[in-house]
Amino acid sequence: MLKVIRECLGFTQEQFAEHLAIDTTTLQGWESGRRPLMAISTGAYLSLRHSLLRFGAQPRLLAQLDMALEADRFVGYVLSAKAEQPAAVDHPLASWVITRPFTDLVAWPFTTTAPSGLAGAIRTTGRRGPVATAPALLPDERAHFFKHLKSVAEGADVDRVDGMLLRRQAHYVASFDDSDDTADWLTAMQRTEERRMSRGHEWTPSWAVVRSGAHSLARLGDREGLQHFIRTNLADEVCEIANLNYWAYWLGEINEPQLNDTFMIELKPDTWHGTELLRHLIGKLYSTNPYADVVAHTLWALVMLRPSTLDPRTADDLKEATTRVLEEATVSPQSQRELEAIIYALRMIHRG
Repeated sequence: MLKVIRECLGFTQEQFAEHLAIDTTTLQGWESGRRPLMAISTGAYLSLRHSLLRFGAQPRLLAQLDMALEADRFVGYVLSAKAEQPAAVDHPLASWVITRPFTDLVAWPFTTTAPSGLAGAIRTTGRRGPVATAPALLPDERAHFFKHLKSVAEGADVDRVDGMLLRRQAHYVASFDDSDDTADWLTAMQRTEERRMSRGHEWTPSWAVVRSGAHSLARLGDREGLQHFIRTNLADEVCEIANLNYWAYWLGEINEPQLNDTFMIELKPDTWHGTELLRHLIGKLYSTNPYADVVAHTLWALVMLRPSTLDPRTADDLKEATTRVLEEATVSPQSQRELEAIIYALRMIHRG
């Protein structure tokens, strides 16, 4: 992240080090990971942050830098823990509901996909110095990382809310491993959690685990599992609100950190606006998106719940995306019906 900020400011490593009044080797160590930035004192980090702001760094990138330290702390925790140690109550994944910026940063070394918060900030040319194009872990570190996550997911205390949070989030982050073994493990875990739910139409912590699992499997190519989840586990009003609340939190419309998954049913949906969620979902409504069906369903639920979020431009964009996906006819029959209902709702709004 520090390298991204430096390159956005147009500095070479030598120039940047001079402006920060540090040795070039120190900067190179920070950027390459040989010297963890999180190891410096809080005062030194705040001084660095203020300097970056003074140089003209974008506030959104500074926010990403802050979150990158949190991601580094998490990765460091996992790598220093025993691969098969019992799930601990103080595990980072049991302490808060992780967000999209955090998850994108954690996934970066494994998927090589730049975080969404860095859109337009990555430079593809002009690099100088021994700096990789993305964070990287050694093969044995990657193996240890995913082995640990699988172990804590399996060993989490299913009788505790924080245990189920740990189970869900370890299960989800483990899905960034693209090996066949992990795909098989994810499928087996999903079946186990589906059996744990006493009744599929009611919200429980297991519901949240199954929701995340269905998304993970969809990313790996199993779209039918996600369609099954929508049909059987989003047919209840409470679960529908839970799904919307989670999307709003994931995308930053709910700013307050949440400590466990029960916020999905405890939070009133009128505490967030929905504009950012609507725009995000419209941008993700395309047939090749592995999450296309849940995007269509969530759009339908959001439009039905809060039609006031549809300003004229957004309504036009929604109509265009919805019409295109309907013409391509690659989503499930339920998604097609829900998209048709959106078109009808747009017509009624326009008439009104």
